[in-house]
Amino acid sequence: MARGAEGVLADPDANTALGAALWRTRAYLLPQLRHFVMYGVLTAFTMLLEMGAVLLVYDLLTNKVLQGEPLTELQAGLLGFDPGRFVAVEALDQAARLTLRTVFLVLAAALLSIGFALGTGLTYYLTWILQRVNQDLRLAMMDAAVHLSLRYHDDAPVGDGIYRVYQDSAMVTNVVQNGLIAPATALVNLLVALVTVSLFAPWLGVLLLVAVVPSVVVARAFVPRLREGSARARAANSALTSHIQESVHGARVLKAHQAEGRAFEAFRQRSFRALDQAYELRRTVALLNLAVFVLTAMSVIAADYLMAQWVWAEAPTFGYGVIAFVGFAVWNLGAFQAAQDRNATLSAGSVTLANLWSLLQDMGVGLARAFFVLDQEPEVRDRPGAVAMPPVERGVRFREVDFAYRPGVPVLRGVSFTAQPGTVTAVVGVSGTGKSTLMRLLLRLYEVDGGAIEIDGVDIRDIRVQSLRDGIGIVLQENALFPTTVADNIRFAAPDVDDDAVEAAAATACADGFVRDLPEGYATELGERGAKLSTGQRQRISIARAVVKNAPILLLDEPTASLDVATERQVLARLAEWGRDKVIFLVTHRIGTIRRADRILFLEEGVLVEEGDHASLMERPEGRYRAFVTTGHGDAAHAS
Repeated sequence: MARGAEGVLADPDANTALGAALWRTRAYLLPQLRHFVMYGVLTAFTMLLEMGAVLLVYDLLTNKVLQGEPLTELQAGLLGFDPGRFVAVEALDQAARLTLRTVFLVLAAALLSIGFALGTGLTYYLTWILQRVNQDLRLAMMDAAVHLSLRYHDDAPVGDGIYRVYQDSAMVTNVVQNGLIAPATALVNLLVALVTVSLFAPWLGVLLLVAVVPSVVVARAFVPRLREGSARARAANSALTSHIQESVHGARVLKAHQAEGRAFEAFRQRSFRALDQAYELRRTVALLNLAVFVLTAMSVIAADYLMAQWVWAEAPTFGYGVIAFVGFAVWNLGAFQAAQDRNATLSAGSVTLANLWSLLQDMGVGLARAFFVLDQEPEVRDRPGAVAMPPVERGVRFREVDFAYRPGVPVLRGVSFTAQPGTVTAVVGVSGTGKSTLMRLLLRLYEVDGGAIEIDGVDIRDIRVQSLRDGIGIVLQENALFPTTVADNIRFAAPDVDDDAVEAAAATACADGFVRDLPEGYATELGERGAKLSTGQRQRISIARAVVKNAPILLLDEPTASLDVATERQVLARLAEWGRDKVIFLVTHRIGTIRRADRILFLEEGVLVEEGDHASLMERPEGRYRAFVTTGHGDAAHAS
């Protein structure tokens, strides 16, 4: 997978069509369909109520209260007024107008209160629906991410993964809000406004529609710039997130080397790069909005001119029989203001749709990045008919195993050996020879490129992954601990074991003594990555975690690198006693540890060149292992 200029993975489907990206969100939207339908019904009701209320209030205030025009019979009947006083008159008297003013104020207050309550309730309801949708996508992405093979994670920056799950996944809620609900709402508003102004005069509708065609053409022309700008902005922010994560994770190293200034400067550069890309994207959006606004504004200005002429001539409105209810039988000041308000709605709605179009392009890019994670097929997964891991009676066999992390750069070549129960097999070699890689392949963290690994004659690729890993205990070089109690860290590999088993495992790892000296013993909270413990203490907790699992195969990858010699001997002696019937692999560079192994495998450039116990290998005058030991590599080399 190639990296882009911003240091993040370049998605092969970054230019996926917007429609395809939107279509893929249906799996997360359909479970909430009934809520969306209910929201749509309530929204439509609110909009119709608002439209009728606005027209009625405009007429009452402008034509009746201010100009004294009589009410229509329908208005008088709905408001409960005497037709003789409010309808069958040439003009309303002062008392009638004051009465109408009071009614207007009461109606306006009531409508505002109802509108505010409905708007607030609908906003809360929509937020609740969208968060449920977003939660479903995030869970799916996280589930996919943790099941992807290490080949994917080796290439993907951690910060990029965080940004995809936390930020890119949020685009699914924007699809609902800005890709479905907001455009639908804006289109309904536009149609209602268009119908309304057409009832006043059809030419107004035609005039305003004239601006739509060029607006659509302009919006389409901006698509490449919008999508490219969005991709760059998201890549820059992803790189920034990765840098933050790396800086926080490496805080100790930064301080030790007094590199805080360099780290800050690197952050500043990435931050400004992200800011620049965001600015460029917003500038493109602003240009599109401006172009659409100019096109619609020209139509609105022409419409205002025509309406002013009709008001001056007191011309009859086109839909007299329909809108006479609100007093707009002829063009008057109220009709002008009502139609002008609808024109403004059309103009603002066009700009809103242009802005939503820009957001849709950004959503398309974000969704492509989110779905990219979901589209990755795990390299390691159960084969059809996979079986449970068999009892380990005959041992573990590597048969002509080849492996490379990158094509053309082999790490292991034709490695073959057998490790039997009750034995400790040490894997030895200088840095980069593939020692730790052997252990990762046995765990099926990666798949072998050639050959096979067998447990009691069964290819591990034919064993269910969960069953295989349940049958293997492991102590890694990293000693990863979690911000919870000591007991919970030990039982992480076997959550159901009781406290006695936890303490017994700690005793085997020579950890029971220092754990009991902690302020709260096994209930002591360790802090982030076990920061409250020394490196050696963390290593013993990791060993205890592997022991409590009581698996038939144990992998020890530099298990005692941070222990003093006396503690190391004690730990290894207890592990040997505990693992009498188990297959134990030991990756280490300590000669004192290696010589205790029943069998030593010496790797050189990914090839198994020698095997045997320490004494027999040291008897070979030209032996590679002997040279490794006598030249001092043993205690200086690091595990690969």
